[in-house]
Amino acid sequence: MLSALRAQIKRQLLRRLCYDASVRFNPEDLDLAAGEIRSDVEWIRVQPDVDLKVYWKILPIGKGPAVSLYGFGFQILRFDCFGARDGHFHLLLGWPSPTSEDRIWLPEPNATAQVERTMFELTKNVTYYLQRHNDERVRRLHLEPATWSTACTQARDRMLHFLCSVPELADVK
Repeated sequence: MLSALRAQIKRQLLRRLCYDASVRFNPEDLDLAAGEIRSDVEWIRVQPDVDLKVYWKILPIGKGPAVSLYGFGFQILRFDCFGARDGHFHLLLGWPSPTSEDRIWLPEPNATAQVERTMFELTKNVTYYLQRHNDERVRRLHLEPATWSTACTQARDRMLHFLCSVPELADVK
């Protein structure tokens, strides 16, 4: 009986360790996701251990500008502004997901409006998202208002620039 319980605990711990390892990022692999084209990647340093990554990408499910929030080596949020019916974001909390759906859909009709919604979420609701993360350091994270606002403005400007200057994104604008 004890060995069966020990084996079950071991399986649960291994599953959790494997999941945590998949959530953390390896900087060398960040721009090499399979089947994806990420272009014009720009990292915006917010404060120690916090960065925004802004880029545009083309996937089989959509194309457009994107921004990811990283804290303490975790990707916490990723917004994919893919235009009507395809724009969405991911909330990566460091917990195994109880559902197979990993997207929260954006109702805005085009990628430009989705960029504005992204900025709303990042400026108004980011603390709510951070406080739900599995890692205590992320939950306790305080984003300094002035630097966070500046970083969000930079990300917004870069995303809108992609929509205006990248020919492949003209139809989602």
